[in-house]
Amino acid sequence: MKSFLRRLYLAFLLTFFSGYLWAIERVVIGNWIVQTSPGSIEASTSAGSTSFGIYCQADQCMFYLHDSLRCHPGSKSPILMSGLGNAASLNMQCAQINGVLFQILEPFNVVLDEVKRGGLVSFAVPLQNGSFGVSRYSLNGGFEAVRKALQEAGNAKRTLPKPVDPLPAQPLQPVPGSRRLQDIMI
Repeated sequence: MKSFLRRLYLAFLLTFFSGYLWAIERVVIGNWIVQTSPGSIEASTSAGSTSFGIYCQADQCMFYLHDSLRCHPGSKSPILMSGLGNAASLNMQCAQINGVLFQILEPFNVVLDEVKRGGLVSFAVPLQNGSFGVSRYSLNGGFEAVRKALQEAGNAKRTLPKPVDPLPAQPLQPVPGSRRLQDIMI
């Protein structure tokens, strides 16, 4: 009887964890990780306690920075981005999506172009004490990871089941700084 219960318990655990493993797929591309889960796709790289990446949900994608500082949803600040022989002034806006704070970078295409160049990218963010916080990220594998995330987001959008009850669809509120999949050229 104990042996039967142990096997039953083990079978339950394997079933539970195998379902969880199928729910989240992680692929490493260079220094980047592409993570696909039901409802969202993310490609990111990290440096210490900070990360930089692209996040897609439904048909919206956005580049973001994430650090240990808490931002306030709706707050905006200018930041500087520097890459191989290139620099740009960007805006960063804090938005809360599914309970997670994102510091969304805009304009989208300027960040995408820098990821395409490869090498390293640095961001200088003004701090309240008058100094700058600087974070640097490797773009090794970045463009391939971003392209995979965008392709996965497009595939997920095409395979969404059609609603059985044709209720009028509520338009998805655009997230500031995000781009719709059909507007992104890679």
